[in-house]
Amino acid sequence: MLKKNVSYVLICVLMCALLSACSISENSNSKIDTEKYNAYITLSNYMNGWLHEAVTIYFKEFGIKEEIAIDKDFDSFQTFPILQGHKDDVEKSLEYASKKPSFGAADDSMKALCPKLKELMDTLNEIENYYNTKSFVDDDFAKGKELHKRLYSQYNEYVILAEKFFSDFDVITQQKKQEDLEDLKKSDYMIRHYAMSIVMRAQDIERSFYDTGVNDSNILDYDVNKYKEKYDLLTEDINKFMEYSKDDERLKKEGLEGNAFVGSFKGDVERMKVTATDIMQILETKDTSINSDTKGKVTTGGQNAPLEYFSRKVSSMIDSYNNMN
Repeated sequence: MLKKNVSYVLICVLMCALLSACSISENSNSKIDTEKYNAYITLSNYMNGWLHEAVTIYFKEFGIKEEIAIDKDFDSFQTFPILQGHKDDVEKSLEYASKKPSFGAADDSMKALCPKLKELMDTLNEIENYYNTKSFVDDDFAKGKELHKRLYSQYNEYVILAEKFFSDFDVITQQKKQEDLEDLKKSDYMIRHYAMSIVMRAQDIERSFYDTGVNDSNILDYDVNKYKEKYDLLTEDINKFMEYSKDDERLKKEGLEGNAFVGSFKGDVERMKVTATDIMQILETKDTSINSDTKGKVTTGGQNAPLEYFSRKVSSMIDSYNNMN
């Protein structure tokens, strides 16, 4: 069995998404610093987005055990392709890992990660070509079985290295995001300030669940009082953002007048808030069946996954935030 459940990898790798480097203010970072940070952010987002989806789709089709599981009615398979641009991003990040300014432990973990990441991407590329050309028909899945075992082994090694990198890089991102947050407040850009703060609050909630070893299967183990503190701070920032974003003069001052993604971000914030409230109610009532997404709908039952729902909403919110800036 895989060391990490691929359907839960966004939580397992600690940072489900990262703020776009476009939010980093030029006055607090040198050009080379910003370029290096951008490179690490780009690769991180790829790993947590496109690559994650490619791996998830594959293991959903062929199983998460070392031996491949082939459906008797199997006819074809497609997943997210590994593009040359993605490979270039890996090489760029690896080059920056040896350049100044130093990102400390994040540089060392990047150097350890990239070779294994490249191996994983090469195998995914082989898998894509193998199934696109229907070579499994010619060799009765002989190579498909070998590729599965290789991917299984490489992914287990990759996740450990990815976790280490994200943990080390988190130190850098938290520092830089805090700098940006303070710069925005000093400039009286309060819409942008609270938008960024909301994202950081939501990510802090995700990180806290991960750090305490709590997931959807044992969510009631999380301290309700600890969650309420974080939930109240998130709610306060959301209310302030909603109030400031009604001010046309502020929108104009902050370059957000007519920005369609402001509305998109608002919608994503509201949906994220609903799932955050569901978690609050679950912890308070000890009722794990609460789920606003399915209220009034006919469902087939199954386990509720509030933390997974929350992470999805946070990811969508971050996408809107990045497009807004």
